[in-house]
Amino acid sequence: MFFTKKYKNILKKIQQNIELLNQNNDILKMSEEDKFLFENRGLRMDANRLDIFDIKRANFHLDRYNFACRYTENKIVLDVASGLGYGADIIASLGLATKVIGVELCKEAYEYSVKNYSSLNTTFYNGSILNLPFENNSFDVVTSFETIEHVEDEISQLNEIYRVLKNNGLYILSTPNDWNNLDDKNPYHVRCYTYDSLKEAISNKFDIINIYNQNSGSQNVFNKNQKRGICLTTLANHHLAECFIVVAQKK
Repeated sequence: MFFTKKYKNILKKIQQNIELLNQNNDILKMSEEDKFLFENRGLRMDANRLDIFDIKRANFHLDRYNFACRYTENKIVLDVASGLGYGADIIASLGLATKVIGVELCKEAYEYSVKNYSSLNTTFYNGSILNLPFENNSFDVVTSFETIEHVEDEISQLNEIYRVLKNNGLYILSTPNDWNNLDDKNPYHVRCYTYDSLKEAISNKFDIINIYNQNSGSQNVFNKNQKRGICLTTLANHHLAECFIVVAQKK
């Protein structure tokens, strides 16, 4: 795991909550902030908080942000649907971005981000991917992980990302690989993408540079018995992806 500059402060909370959770999962003694994390752990993620979140799931999320860091050095980056903010912090710290802005729709998640992950070059806004509060051509890179399948209006969200990206800017996104074909459907997803439908959706506005398979290594039906990791997607292996990561460029 990559330990961010905020991690030492978080470590005390982790130890406190491990002790509380060992006491019959007693969340009554947690802070209000940590109760929010615990009660929403199925939808939200702070991958530094292993007292609350499963380590394999946390690593799955961390791997995406670590992957994105290879594209962010000296760049101005927007992380859309930035969740609890740890990813924006990674891009600023490990990815050496000049500036990172996170936009998150959920007010409680946004407030958590501001409190725990704001820094001189990392800031957060409470807002929507459908109405980004930025001028045209503002960002070198836009990251948006596990977002596109949650938003009903596919065209508008892609148009907004296109609008705020600079010419030749990069759009890095991830989405599950056809999870709706499985019995265990995610109630938060409004659509699913296959390899072909994802390429079609993104290529309407962007030139796709590469698509990658991402797998968690977990023992679940989504992972398809693959090892944890990220590899280039091919016609021969795309059906084995748990999720896809797309690196695309503004046309």
